[in-house]
Amino acid sequence: MDGLAGRSGSDTPLTPRLRQRRGVIAVVEDGTNLSDAIFDICDFLEVTVRHVPSDADLALVLADCQPMAVIASVQADGQDGCHVMKTVAGHDRHLPILVLTGGDPILAGAADAVEEVWGLSCVAKRPVLPGPGELVEFFCLAGQMGRCVGLMPINQRSATLASLSADAG
Repeated sequence: MDGLAGRSGSDTPLTPRLRQRRGVIAVVEDGTNLSDAIFDICDFLEVTVRHVPSDADLALVLADCQPMAVIASVQADGQDGCHVMKTVAGHDRHLPILVLTGGDPILAGAADAVEEVWGLSCVAKRPVLPGPGELVEFFCLAGQMGRCVGLMPINQRSATLASLSADAG
């Protein structure tokens, strides 16, 4: 899949109704190039950028932060993007992931295979980090999917807050 629409099918359980993710983007990278590149957009959207230094640290960050999305390169120093995808699948197969393939068709094929084998439903693959418009769209869709109230349209935000209040009471 090459977007956030998600798959639907009888073999893919839905994300639990009350699961709410935080307004955090986990960026898996050994440096800070990606984090720096998205910082201003995330700051404008009031989303926190959580730098994850390697794929080995990702499981702890997923459990601790409950991010609304993950960004990672398929191949970079200090990480393995396919391992990132498997780690995300073990945590939440519906968590949106933006995978940067570097334009390499072999790496893109490997990412497709991992997506299929591990049942990931929300993987967007791009050769390089998309421009600001596409990033904002990705973050907003990820926020809506994860029930991050600040990234929802006003009418949806009111309904979600009412639903969460009713469930809590």
